[in-house]
Amino acid sequence: MPIVIIGGVTATGKTCTAKKLANLYHWDYIEADEYHSQANIDKMQAGVALTDEDRLPWLRKLHEQLEKYSSLDQSCIITCSALKKTYRQILLSGTADPDRNAKLPTEDFYLIMLTLSRDVLHSRLLARQSEHFMNPNLLDSQLETLELPKNQEDEPHAYVINCDGLSLDDVIEQIQKIVHQ
Repeated sequence: MPIVIIGGVTATGKTCTAKKLANLYHWDYIEADEYHSQANIDKMQAGVALTDEDRLPWLRKLHEQLEKYSSLDQSCIITCSALKKTYRQILLSGTADPDRNAKLPTEDFYLIMLTLSRDVLHSRLLARQSEHFMNPNLLDSQLETLELPKNQEDEPHAYVINCDGLSLDDVIEQIQKIVHQ
């Protein structure tokens, strides 16, 4: 049963994409933002970038959710920025130790990183300011932090989709091809 993480910086369309896939396949949907501590949310609202230390408990909670679904052999889709390779390692193994193998079976695990141009991201952030806690001033910090997967050998479970010029249906179609290959 596939477990799919939709990653990328803020405003790439993670939530819309994940919700549409969850509805199509009747998968459980997990919104990673709901697992942030109030202290993390307060920092982001104030325009203060999270540190690796701020993110670690959050990533471990998400790993626990992924482990639960994997152990039940149940599909789910989760949105999580997963900006750095080490963050993706924590999601898979519960630790940032690169020598520790993933606890989750990666053959059913797909990490889809969505990308968009900065201008589109900024416009989206400004348009949703009243609906989301992410301060638009943090966009550049997220873009600077972003480490896209280098190649399939380095992160065999990770894929990158450049969403510039694509409709939501186009993005869904590309993800369906990845998951069903």
